[in-house]
Amino acid sequence: MKFGVQLYGPLNNMQGEVLEKLSALAKAGITEIEPCVTTGPILGPEDVIWPADWLLAHVKEIRDMGLRIVSIHVFAENLVRSMDKLKAIAEKTGLKQFVVKTPENSTESILQQTALNYMKAADMLETFGVRLLLHNEAGDIQTKIAGKTAYEHLLDLCMGKVGAQVDVGWVQFGGEDPVAFLERNAARVQSVHHKDFGAGREPLDMPVGTGNVNLAACFRFAQSRDIPQLVDQVHFGSDVPGELQKVCQMLNGFAQNRKDTVSFLNVYDVKTGAVRTVASFDRVIEAPNWLKNSDTILYNAEGYMYAYDLNTNTERLLDTGSCDQCNNDHVVSPDETELAVSHMTFDNGDFTSRVYIVPMKGGEPRLVTPNSPSFLHGWSPDSTEMAYCAFRDIDGRQEVDVYTIPVNGGVEKRLTKGGFNDGPEYSPDGKYIWYNATNSGLMQVWRMERDGGEQTQITENRRNNWFPHVSPDGKRVVYISYGPEQLEPHEHLSNMPVELWLMDADGENQHKILSLFGGQGSINVNSWAGDSMRFAFVSYAILEDPK
Repeated sequence: MKFGVQLYGPLNNMQGEVLEKLSALAKAGITEIEPCVTTGPILGPEDVIWPADWLLAHVKEIRDMGLRIVSIHVFAENLVRSMDKLKAIAEKTGLKQFVVKTPENSTESILQQTALNYMKAADMLETFGVRLLLHNEAGDIQTKIAGKTAYEHLLDLCMGKVGAQVDVGWVQFGGEDPVAFLERNAARVQSVHHKDFGAGREPLDMPVGTGNVNLAACFRFAQSRDIPQLVDQVHFGSDVPGELQKVCQMLNGFAQNRKDTVSFLNVYDVKTGAVRTVASFDRVIEAPNWLKNSDTILYNAEGYMYAYDLNTNTERLLDTGSCDQCNNDHVVSPDETELAVSHMTFDNGDFTSRVYIVPMKGGEPRLVTPNSPSFLHGWSPDSTEMAYCAFRDIDGRQEVDVYTIPVNGGVEKRLTKGGFNDGPEYSPDGKYIWYNATNSGLMQVWRMERDGGEQTQITENRRNNWFPHVSPDGKRVVYISYGPEQLEPHEHLSNMPVELWLMDADGENQHKILSLFGGQGSINVNSWAGDSMRFAFVSYAILEDPK
């Protein structure tokens, strides 16, 4: 998942020229940045606050490093007078947010005049598609006006024209609960800064993740609303890029933590667009398979496989023998007498996945793919072969490609080369394999002939599209879609705002049908009903912390 870095602290703690510093951050895996830029005199450390002209001259170099400028801190004193320069920056970088802070003195009269200036600037920025955000400090949280913090009061005075960029560390140090503060201002929060503080009266910020700010809850707030999250840290050791890398990994860990997740099993009606929630669960369930000859939906949960009867609204545990670590890649045989699962095992100090076949009535599994990791997605309509995504070492590099293998085992066949290839699934007539791949940059839906020939890109938009599933009648394809700024193209994470899209099997009529909180686990495998008019999917909700 992508996390941005506010550059003031990191750049101030690194040695070398600006571009050298940025290159080091990029090599550490940082992808998004928020610099400080001035259109007037430099009001702070050189190499930390950039002149606007310097930024404009080096945008291409910064972009070529793999860094994307998501927002920029600017100075209020020059805001309106510098609008032409700000427009040039926005057009050249593609950013959507400029950020200003509250004035040093938060008196009523000063705030009223500030609001007038900010609203004027916001109106001007809006003409070229950019939003103005207000960043808080500790002082404007501590100061109260008319029963509110000075920060919130200034936002009120701006009458909705200015959004909020909330620094959760300064909120806490200012005496407010960051989580309650975010929820109270949810309608106007457009960006979150992760800063951390320890206990005490002095504003000694600490490396993010080492203080007492409830960052996990703050992360969840931002994640559920799909708004930018930026690390704002001042104190570092000798390895600034390495420390930032660890912080981003920690935040990614929040995305993967699903212990407080509630799952909802849903059915979508293609004709009416109606969504029916069939059942809810106080645990994570994933990847519904709809049996074509009955109203039974299979899914995995906590390593096991379950069947849910839509007529009786009852759940039963399936007997998968020794396969007790089933993940969200499982497929039913065409005659529905067998179930193929991707079962996780602990090999050489790490978890890996192999494909097994289990009788639907229960019994011991049979290994299909001795090589690992292998993640199942397709079973050919003629019952003879399977298609799966596999990670393999090719010429000293790990490649992720689509493979096929005979159902009874044998030699696997590699069908794709280059990019990240996943989600292979057969068309109902068995002529094609649908899959998703990053060959063109973002993750897109592709289709190829069963033997790997005629690899053709089907979707081409500014989103990351995963797991195309063809209806039994071969007429429609549903897939899940992530926003391009949410994550890297090869990632498909859980607990995120996502969309379900539908298109005709010839690639025409591509359109969004549903927005939901989901992602990994929502629709990993084919979940169409036998009538081709309904499909199942899983959505999620996160329980609030008890405190």
